[in-house]
Amino acid sequence: MNATGTRTGEALLAAAGYAFPHHQDCDFRLDPTGNNEWQIMVLSPRACEWVRKELCTPFGQCLSNGFKVDILSADQFLKQAHALGFRTEFVGGSGRDLF
Repeated sequence: MNATGTRTGEALLAAAGYAFPHHQDCDFRLDPTGNNEWQIMVLSPRACEWVRKELCTPFGQCLSNGFKVDILSADQFLKQAHALGFRTEFVGGSGRDLF
């Protein structure tokens, strides 16, 4: 199945259950999960290393390759990640965007 190039077409296909391949050049993916929560998925090895360095405790309790946050925390996290050159895929109701 070929995906259309428009955000509207992409949204319609996503609503119908079509799974789009993830962008290979993204480091993080931001998905709304409902209840004012957002899931940040770590996609690249470079991003995984940065997350472990920045967010893991000294006792070795590390996050998996995804975590849920509120919108303000997601915004703060992604601003810091973008400042360091990481790329983000945002999944919204009207398609996917790269930042």
